[in-house]
Amino acid sequence: MNDRLKTTLQAWPVIAAAAIGLCFLTQGVAKLFGIELPDQHQVEAVRYMFAHAFDSAQSFAVLCLGLLQVLIMMPVIEEFIFRWFLVRMPARRLGLDTKTATVPLVVFSSSLFSFAHYIDYVSIINGRGFALTGWNPAFIALFFFGLAQCWLYRKTDRIWCPMLNHCLFNLTNLVLIFFVD
Repeated sequence: MNDRLKTTLQAWPVIAAAAIGLCFLTQGVAKLFGIELPDQHQVEAVRYMFAHAFDSAQSFAVLCLGLLQVLIMMPVIEEFIFRWFLVRMPARRLGLDTKTATVPLVVFSSSLFSFAHYIDYVSIINGRGFALTGWNPAFIALFFFGLAQCWLYRKTDRIWCPMLNHCLFNLTNLVLIFFVD
């Protein structure tokens, strides 16, 4: 095993714990200031899928597809778009070393990543046009998660590292949704 991969695998649990800790820190700071952070639209949809999973075989299939989407498909797609396509590709095109600070690209990518979590995709799919699900202070937590993911990608130079971290981050959040109030 090469040294970079070995270092990545050793550092990954710390990075994952830091990302999860960021969620708790955001919640704690919000509560300190009396701000209630409502669930994202996507979280409400997942709760609904779990609540109705055993109503019919069709509902169970929807739940399974939803979990596949939340735990694997979207983290892979989002990391590819927001880390590789919006940070790495432009950095290479501009002749920047991927290890150097590409602060504007990282801030832009992390901002778009946060914003993307508040688009009402159901409205778009149903032909009602573009809409947002409403402002939520968790936007800031998602922005910092995006920054952490960019840092992880820059540090490891392997896209699968932020992909795996994102998958586990979503899994942890799913568990927390159902076991922690």
